[in-house]
Amino acid sequence: NLTGTADISQSRLVEGLMQLTQNPDVKPARLIEYLSNRAGLLLPRGVGVFTFPHRTFQEYLAACYLTRHMEPEEIAALACADVDRWREVTLLAAARATEGMSTGFWAIVDNLCPEALPPDCSEDARLWGTHLAGQALVESINLDRVSERNRQKANRVRDGLLTIVQQGKLPPRERALAGNHLGLLGDPRFRSDAFYLPDEPLLGFVHIPAGRFIMGSDKKKDPQAYDDEQPQHEVELGAYYIARYPVTVAQFKSFVEASKYKPGDPASLRGLLNHPVVNVTWYDALAYCDWLTTQLPKLPKLPNLPAELHRSWRVTLPSEAEWERAARGTDGRIYPWGNEFDPNKANVDVTGIGGTSAVGCFPAGVSPEGLLDASGNVWEWTRSLWGKDSSEPEFTYPYSDRLQERENLKAGREIRRVLRGGSWHLESWLARCAVRLRGDPGLRYFSIGFRVSLSPL
Repeated sequence: NLTGTADISQSRLVEGLMQLTQNPDVKPARLIEYLSNRAGLLLPRGVGVFTFPHRTFQEYLAACYLTRHMEPEEIAALACADVDRWREVTLLAAARATEGMSTGFWAIVDNLCPEALPPDCSEDARLWGTHLAGQALVESINLDRVSERNRQKANRVRDGLLTIVQQGKLPPRERALAGNHLGLLGDPRFRSDAFYLPDEPLLGFVHIPAGRFIMGSDKKKDPQAYDDEQPQHEVELGAYYIARYPVTVAQFKSFVEASKYKPGDPASLRGLLNHPVVNVTWYDALAYCDWLTTQLPKLPKLPNLPAELHRSWRVTLPSEAEWERAARGTDGRIYPWGNEFDPNKANVDVTGIGGTSAVGCFPAGVSPEGLLDASGNVWEWTRSLWGKDSSEPEFTYPYSDRLQERENLKAGREIRRVLRGGSWHLESWLARCAVRLRGDPGLRYFSIGFRVSLSPL
C-alpha cells in the first residue's frame, strides 16, 4: 500500500522550490497556486499539505533525487528491498544515469545484478534485482554499442533472466516479462548457427517411445469434456520425436530468409524472437517442415537419432494423436501436469499476461515427456483432419478409424484441420490436453502457431 507516499508539507515544498529557483523575486505562494490550480501538478490534502496526483511525476522527482544524492548500491538496495515501491523510480534513475554518465548506469546494473552476491542478499532480492537490471538494459541501452566489459555485465543479467524463466521464478506475469527481456538480450537456449533450434543434443526434439496411451476424455472424470473428445479410448503409436517448444519467431524468420518463402502475413515475422510464431496458416507450417527436412542433415551436431530415422525420416506436423500422447503421457491426465488447472503452469486468460510468452516460461507445466507450452500460449496446427465446414467432426473417435484418410496431407482446402493446446486469450478448460479445435487450413490468427515432429516415412 503506497498511500501517503506523495504527501509533502507546504514548508518543505516552499523550501525545495526556493532552492531550485535561487531567485529572491519568486513568490512561493504564487508558484504553489500555479502548480495546484493551473498545472494540476499539486492537490491540497488537508491544511498545509499537498500531494502529487500523478504518481509517475512523483517517481520522476524521486529518481532525480536518487541520482544526485545516493550511490548506485543504495539505489539497488532500495529496489530489491521493496520492488513495488521503488521499481519505476529505479528504472527512471537508471535512464537518467545514461545521460552523459554511462558509468552511473552500469554501476546501477552491476549492483542490481552483482557478480558476487552480498552475504545478506535474499533469494527474492537477487531475483528482483536481476529482473530490474534486465528491464533497465532493454529500455535504456543500445547493446550493439557497449564495451566488452559492459557486455560481460549484460551477459550476466541475461543468464540471470534465463534462470528466472527456466526455474519458474517470480509470478507468471513478471516471469513472462523476464522472458521478453531475455529475447531482446539474446536467448542463449537457441543456436544462431542452426536456424535458432534449441541448443540441446537433439536440437530440441523429444523422443516418444512406441506404445499405447489413453486418448480423449471421459465425461465422468472430466465434466468439461466436449462431445468431439469422446469416447475415451486407447491408441497405439510407433516411436517418433516431437519438438519441446512451439516453433519460434526466430526459427520461422530463419526459414523465410534462407528459402525466400513469402508468408501470407508479414505480421508472423514481427514478434519477439523467442516467442512462438503466430499468424501462420497450415500451409505455412507445412512449408517450414518441408524446408527443415532438407536442412537438418546439413547442420553441425546432427541429432544422434536411431539408424532407421537416419535412413528415412521427415519433419512434419504431429498428428493430433501424437500431439496428445506427448502432451499428456499415457495415463489420460487432463492437463500436462495433472488433473487440476494451475495458472502458474500455463499462459491462458486468467494468468493475466495478455499475449504470447517466451517459450518455456512455464516449466512447472511440463508434460511427462518433457514438452513445454503444450497447454496455453498458442493453438498448434496438427496434420490431422477435422472434416468439411461443419461444427460436427467428420473424423470422429476412435482415432484409428479411417487413419489413412485422417492424416492425408494432400486433402483439399475445403477440409478443416485440427488444432491443439489452447491459447493465451482463452479459458483454461480449452487448454486441456484432449480439446480439439477446427480451423480452415488457410486461417491466420494472432494465437495460432505450431510445433513440429520428426517421423519415419
